[in-house]
Formats: sequence, structure tokens, C-alpha cells
Amino acid sequence: MPKRPRPLSGLDAGFLYLEAAGTPMHVGSVMLLQAPKRRGYDFHRAVVTLMRERLPEAAPLRRVLHDAPLELGHPHWIESRTIDLDRHIEKRRLAAPGSPAQLWRLVAELHAEPLPRDRPLWQFVVIEGLDSGEVALYSKVHHALLDGQGGIALAQVLLDMHPTKRGLGPVAASAAPSPESKHPRKKSVGASAQSFATLVRDLPALLKAATTAARGAGSLLGKLRDSVMLAPRTLFNAQVGAQRSFAVASLPLDAVKRVAHHFHTSLNDVVLALCASTLRDYLLRRKALPGESLIAAMPISLRAAGDASVNNQVSMVQCALRTDIADPVERLVAIATATGSLKRQVASVRGWIPTDFPGFAAPIWAPALSWLWAHGRIAERLPSLANLAVSNVPGPPMTLYMAGAKIVHYYPVSIVTHGLGLNITVNSYAGWLEFGVIAGKEIVPKAATIAAGLDRALNVLIEKTSE
Repeated sequence: MPKRPRPLSGLDAGFLYLEAAGTPMHVGSVMLLQAPKRRGYDFHRAVVTLMRERLPEAAPLRRVLHDAPLELGHPHWIESRTIDLDRHIEKRRLAAPGSPAQLWRLVAELHAEPLPRDRPLWQFVVIEGLDSGEVALYSKVHHALLDGQGGIALAQVLLDMHPTKRGLGPVAASAAPSPESKHPRKKSVGASAQSFATLVRDLPALLKAATTAARGAGSLLGKLRDSVMLAPRTLFNAQVGAQRSFAVASLPLDAVKRVAHHFHTSLNDVVLALCASTLRDYLLRRKALPGESLIAAMPISLRAAGDASVNNQVSMVQCALRTDIADPVERLVAIATATGSLKRQVASVRGWIPTDFPGFAAPIWAPALSWLWAHGRIAERLPSLANLAVSNVPGPPMTLYMAGAKIVHYYPVSIVTHGLGLNITVNSYAGWLEFGVIAGKEIVPKAATIAAGLDRALNVLIEKTSE
């Protein structure tokens, strides 16, 4: 039975408003798969069948956006009773020879295209014709639906631990609408009016509580203000155009763990050090390395233990990549020191970090601010708080299957925005660290140059462990 309309949180809706700046706000992945060698198997057809069976379990993939009445609040999700899978699951074929470089160019083109808002905000593209004999599946889901951890929860519904299907029975997805969902607009009007009335009624108490909290949190806010860093200006801190460049790297997880163990750091510290090394080399070759350290914006999860809900519960923190240090081992140790301090700071303020903001008239003023941010090129005028985004999402340690095909590699594809024209995202998968490097094409014309530096950086650290 379809559920009643549900308003987006401020954080979820924010990813929609930001698209007014001209930067698509979806996240995605690219899987390389080995299809089973049996007569009559077609991966595209198998994916369509799989999705038809499992959509009843994947609630986010059935949600459609509806505006709040009179734009008085954040948009609402309304569950669609029918999904046209032909509009969501496409098939492309690479021209000969079907090289990896051709695949990554196509992924960059697909990822630059915004998702239509007249249907659920997701898309799969099956890509055939690779010279390796593999098939690729590019997927994208709007960030308004989920964060990295939410994506893992969704993947658990769509992926299998064995090549054979789970044998799920069909679940009716076209039941008659419930009484409250027959007139979603009326329901939304009531919800918006009730929310506004509650806000007005409680405003004096809220102001009093906020004043008391502010007095008690004065020292905490002071500490937060003092800890904010300004990033040096780099070529990554520029306006993002309509095109993207994309590349990948796969590093053996065991090797990265050995480096972390040898130098008494965390695995994430090593990931940051690898990013720092390749960025330092990239900028040095272009005579554009600033004397101050690059600053990475890193997403942090605000989820409580055991929370597998498919939504956004994230915030951002700053981390110095210590690109001002030439020696790779000294740089790794310095990063580990910085992240240790960062973990303590986050732990102390986690409960203060908001994941929502008021929705009153937000669909009017939020996109306007986003538009101004882009067309006024404000990101190039204000001081930068970060030079790029770096994200590390833990993934499954075992080999997985989709629609009967074995997933060989599982690369993330993330977001770039004005002022943050480079994003390096990594997830672990079946013994590998899978890096996805995406950038505005006019900012980093060849993302493969940065991706290739990750492997070189790991080899340097491995050599250092034997000294």
C-alpha cells in the first residue's frame, strides 16, 4: 500500500536546491562484471528482470518528487505505484575497440547529465562492447535520496552473495492507493499548514531555548570558530562547467593495510596520504603547488549505530593533507596526527551538527541563492574552506553478484561543485580499494593523471616499509 507523502529534510532537499547552480547532485557507481557463459543470457534483460522483482524492497527507487503547496515547504516524496523500467534502464555499446579510456569518457558524459525530475531520481546504463569481454553497469541516484551509507543499504537489496537469484516471490507493487494518498496535494497542504502553525506557536519557547543553549555553548562555538581553516587558492577552486573527466584506480587492500600497520596509522590516514601525494605531484608538474597545505573536505556520517535508513545523515569536516611536507612518511604521520585530533573534535560536537533546516518558502529562496552562487562566480571570490572533496566509504569484503553476473570491480562516481572542482571517492570491495576520480573537465582535463598517481604513491610507501 503506498505511503502518505513525506517531506524531505532540509539536508535532503538541499541537494535539489543546489542544482540551480548548474551542477548535477547525483552520486553513482560503475561496476565491471563478468557475465555467466550460458546460452541465451543477456545482462540488460537480466537487470530489468531483477529490478522488476526487487523494486518493492527498494523504497527510494519508487519515490517521485512533488512540490509543496505554494512552495511553503520542502518538496515531498510520494511513492509511485508503477515504474517504467525502460525509461530507467538503458543500454549503450562502445565503438571498437572498446577500451577502458572510452568507457570512462562515456561515464563522464553520463554523469554530467542531470536526472529528470518527472520520475524517480535514478538511472542504470548497461554498457557493452568492452575489449575485456566484461560488461559495465553505470548507475546514478540523486543525493537527495541517500548518502554513502544509505547507498550501501540499498546495494544490499539489489546485490547477491551468490550468482543464483535469491528466489524472492513477486510482491504486488500496484496496490490501490490508500485514502490519504488519493489526494496528495490536500494532504500536503494540511501538513504544511500544521507545520507552520506549530512553528508560530512554539516560536517564543524555541527562542528562549536557543538563547539558553547559545550561552552554554559559547565556549564550544568559539572552539569551532578557531578550528576552521582557510585553504590556499588552487586551480581546483574554480567555476565548474558542464563537462566532466573521470578515471579510476584499484589498489590492493592488503597492501594499504600493511602500510597502515607498519606506520601505526589508520587505513583512512593512508588513503589521505595517497591522495596528498598524487595531488602534490600533479600540482608540482604544473608549477602550481601552494606553499600551504591543501585542505580536503571530508564527509562524516552522523548515523547512530545500527541505523540502516536510506537517507542523508552526513556533514563535512576539514582535514589538512600536508602537501607542504615533501617526505611521504613524514606527510603520513602528520596526517595521522591531524585526523586523530579531528576525531576528538567531531565526537565532542556530533550532537550539535544539524541535518535539517526550516522549509518555509525554501523552494523559493534556496534555489535563488544557489543560482546567485553560480552566476556571480562567488566561489572564485570568497576564501576557500577546502581544495577538493575526499570521501572513504567502507564496502563489502566479499565478491558480489548482480543479476547473475560477477562484480569484478565496483568504482564510485561522486559530485563536483563550484569552488570544489575535484572529488576523490574510494570504497572498499572484495580485497580492493576502488578509487573514482571526477573533476570539471576544464579544471582537470585528464583525471587519469591523478588516478595513476595513487598507485605510484602506494608503491613509494611500500618501499619505505622495508627501510
